[in-house]
Amino acid sequence: MKKLISFSLALLFVLLSAAGCSDATQEPEETTPVITTNDPAAELELETESLTPFWDAAEKVDLQGITLNASCENYDSNFYNVLDWDELTGERLNDAVYDRNRYVEEALNCLFTSDYGSAVQKLEQSCISGSGDIDMTYALMSNGGSLLQKGYLKAFNSVDTIDMSQPFWDQGAIRSLSILGQTFCGMIDFGFDHYDSMSVLFYNGELVEEYRLEDPYELFKNQEWTIDKMKELIVAVSTDQNGDGKYSLDRDVYGLAGREYNFQPILFASGERLVGWDEANETFTFNFTNDRFLQVAEGIATIYDESANADYVHYSDYDLGRTAFSDGRVLFYSRLLGDFKQLREIEDDYGVICFPRYDYTNQDTSYFVQNPTTLFLPIVVGDDNRDGEGDFNEIGVFLQAVGAYTLDVTLNEYIENAVIGKGMRDQNSADMVRVMMQNRNFDLTQAFSFPNMASGLYTCIKSNSGYASVGKKLERSFGKLSDKIVEEVKEHQ
Repeated sequence: MKKLISFSLALLFVLLSAAGCSDATQEPEETTPVITTNDPAAELELETESLTPFWDAAEKVDLQGITLNASCENYDSNFYNVLDWDELTGERLNDAVYDRNRYVEEALNCLFTSDYGSAVQKLEQSCISGSGDIDMTYALMSNGGSLLQKGYLKAFNSVDTIDMSQPFWDQGAIRSLSILGQTFCGMIDFGFDHYDSMSVLFYNGELVEEYRLEDPYELFKNQEWTIDKMKELIVAVSTDQNGDGKYSLDRDVYGLAGREYNFQPILFASGERLVGWDEANETFTFNFTNDRFLQVAEGIATIYDESANADYVHYSDYDLGRTAFSDGRVLFYSRLLGDFKQLREIEDDYGVICFPRYDYTNQDTSYFVQNPTTLFLPIVVGDDNRDGEGDFNEIGVFLQAVGAYTLDVTLNEYIENAVIGKGMRDQNSADMVRVMMQNRNFDLTQAFSFPNMASGLYTCIKSNSGYASVGKKLERSFGKLSDKIVEEVKEHQ
């Protein structure tokens, strides 16, 4: 999902950590970093480096007091799908977002407003009427396929003032969701739901210690974190507490509970995709019947096959799984990163780990994001500065500035808020989340509304059977459907 990032991951971690010390209400200050080098020339160079390089480089254009209007879905307290707040409240992350937006407004001489509720309908009405009332929309990615086929969306990379090679644009989204050379999902460091919606495994550190298990984070660092290894840990910890021979999530110890997300997190970690895009041939590809895809699917079934793993895995009751994990009776709890908000009061030591991969022969690993909230750019926007053109370039200047400031200053507040908390394996979890953030991946079946594809895979894996017959059936309908989507996108662009 992206173009190459021009700086190393290690440097980004330093920048993120340093940015967390900045005051979001004031001009970010240059600070002399601590260095450990014997090279005087290197010391001199580092002493003059800014800790806010992306904000420094962002174009500061006078936008002449224009108002930029965003339609957003109603705020979901479970996930951070909000772009702005009305006032300071004393909550660190919310206040950092508020401060960021006011700072960018002042620097660019503009006003940003957000209108919550019926976000997609407002975009459609604005386009149909030609009013241009909506300059951007923040809604679930799964709305994009319909909007695109109706001709209501403009590609972000078609705007002259937008540079999507910058690291505050989610490079994974660009790589995995762009079709026909155009990117319609604007996953930028503005809101944080494309982070909150990363699929993760929360794991109970006390159970790891009690059962003398190998630590998942150490397995990850040593490139040993595989499906087989996870299965081994799941089996080792599962315990029939009262010895009645019947496992129940409300009293026994399970290896794994939570959501399964159509088993795509392990597929993505293993370098496989249910549906892909072939830019050279301008066509979607269906990978269900490929040999390695089937190998990985059968590997996933060694964990999720319902009949074979009933004593170890429970994924039919999400909320009961959270309760069992909170009570210290589940080793791995599969949910989205944003679910940390429901876990803050857990007394047990817990951490965050990515899903395992099939093996390490395929290095095309990535981390699955479940239908996140994303920006959409309407094909019709307002002309607030009355220059006779829609304010696309002004919107681009604003988004670039917001993204740059977030990466330098605000993002670390999110990381600290999301993965550092009471009882957590703090540093390992923070490092794990940062690694995942750099290589997220997104699902074309969600973005372009391919029906039944993921559900067909789900049916096969949960019974570990029927791959050939289901694959052939889905493949027959896939061709016509995918061709229709491409034709409609071309027609409206």
